Amino acid sequence: MKDNATLTLDIDPGKHLMRIFFLAVLLVTSFSFATPALAQQVRVALVIGNGAYEKVPELPNPTRDAADIGRALERLDFKVTQVKNATAQEMRKSVVEFGRSAEGADLAVVFYTGHGMEVSGENWLIPVGAELRSDTDIESEAISLRSVSLQVSKARKLGLVILDACRNNPFAAKMSRSLSTRAVARGLAPTEPSDNVLIAYAARDGTTASDGDGRNSPFTASLLRHIETPGLEISFLFRRVRDDVMAATRREQQPFVYGSLSKEEIYLRAPVASAQAPVASAPAPADAAEDEKFWLAIQTSTVAGLYEEFLTRYPRSSHAAEARQRVKNFKANEVAVLSSPAAPPKPDAKTVVRNLFAPEDNQKVAAIAAAQQLKLPSYAISPDQNDPLNANSRFVGVWSNKRGWTNGKGRYAMLIVTEVSATGLAKGHYLWGPPTKASWVKDEAGYRSFAEYIVNDKFSISGTPVTVRMDKNVLTLSSVNKENPTEKANIELRPVWKLVPAPEDASSKREKTSQPRAAKKERAAEPSPSGNVSGTSMEERYRVCRKLVKGFARREACARTGVI
Repeated sequence: MKDNATLTLDIDPGKHLMRIFFLAVLLVTSFSFATPALAQQVRVALVIGNGAYEKVPELPNPTRDAADIGRALERLDFKVTQVKNATAQEMRKSVVEFGRSAEGADLAVVFYTGHGMEVSGENWLIPVGAELRSDTDIESEAISLRSVSLQVSKARKLGLVILDACRNNPFAAKMSRSLSTRAVARGLAPTEPSDNVLIAYAARDGTTASDGDGRNSPFTASLLRHIETPGLEISFLFRRVRDDVMAATRREQQPFVYGSLSKEEIYLRAPVASAQAPVASAPAPADAAEDEKFWLAIQTSTVAGLYEEFLTRYPRSSHAAEARQRVKNFKANEVAVLSSPAAPPKPDAKTVVRNLFAPEDNQKVAAIAAAQQLKLPSYAISPDQNDPLNANSRFVGVWSNKRGWTNGKGRYAMLIVTEVSATGLAKGHYLWGPPTKASWVKDEAGYRSFAEYIVNDKFSISGTPVTVRMDKNVLTLSSVNKENPTEKANIELRPVWKLVPAPEDASSKREKTSQPRAAKKERAAEPSPSGNVSGTSMEERYRVCRKLVKGFARREACARTGVI
């Protein structure tokens, strides 16, 4: 259905005529165009942690190192793929698939932690199932560093390989050699990556690295300490890591970086804009003027393509969020029009159906926020249909309650979870309404954005005393009074809209089966709700479905398809 909507946009002649008209107006009315701000960078990362080796003693730190680095990269806006205790086949597959995603990326990073070794000048990463009885087995049982380097080199700006893999290797001691000239050395060999690739070793070539006694190895611990520092250029990042590790290991371990880059500065986290920057040097006023001209020209249009053009030219405009929302709304409307109520699609029984966050859902959320005096932030819920759902995808949605905290005595609350990554990083907004007499704090209505990891169906919102826990189809928010820790409060939020429809609750089924006979007879006399529901819009159909259908998920499906 998404493809159909896109096709409709592409062949719409009115869209192209309007776009040409407005672009002509802009060219005539503008004296000069400033270079548009750079679009947000595309960043991808592959993180592999091998610790549970089958033929040699287990390494305790790699899986923890990989998990922590993966989370740090997610916070730096990388799309992270994590692989844990991988076999040779799993490693090869993940590296090849990562190479495909690196082709369209600005930055591509591979972080590997586990065993690695050099054989005759070639460096190899060792899967957990490797046995390596002979040096001739290395090519079939391990992954070459050269192949990893080739994949990250597909990135436009920087390919970065970070190896915490220079440990004292137990495989080398037991490997027989096919030729006396074929060396199996300690540590890794020096490497010469291509122009846009850097390769960082935890210990320089020919030496070994410490696994450490703490949660992380010394190398990874230092990397975690500095990797999210704003304005730290990539070269200086590894200089700091080098100094930290040498100090922690009494100069026994020296990290080393191979490769050279151009004079262009590269940041994993961009510098914080200086508040002291002179006004005259900033091009913002000129951009803002062109931005406003464009916006005034298109703000009454219903053509999604014009707003896409606006976002391409002015991605940092104050109207950007509204433009994105309009694009989503218009495309969602087209998808709804293309959907035939008389012949709804039959989903595969094995496929989990995803709800579409439609304009009607947006209006419903806005109405609830207005009624409860909540300040609604700018947000977007548009999960990529190609991304697989995970166990925590059921958190994605808008959650509310008709009553406030503490059974209606406290203020209203709403939770908007816009996305959850494969590693459980939930992003969204927590909203609270005006205080009541029972409220512990008397601050005004507001909201807080969050990015927190879900662990055991639970997460806490930083900066607040609020903890979120999921139980079936309910999110329970709990809080503690800072002034009186023995005083606690909670509120149960239910979905206004949900990405993954919840199955019918078992208790509701029991209630249906345990109804009195008189009630069953009475219901039997009523007309059976079946067939199509009348109504030209989803909102009209929803009103009808609400009277005829029980259960939130079934009611939503009825409103979308028009079929009971």
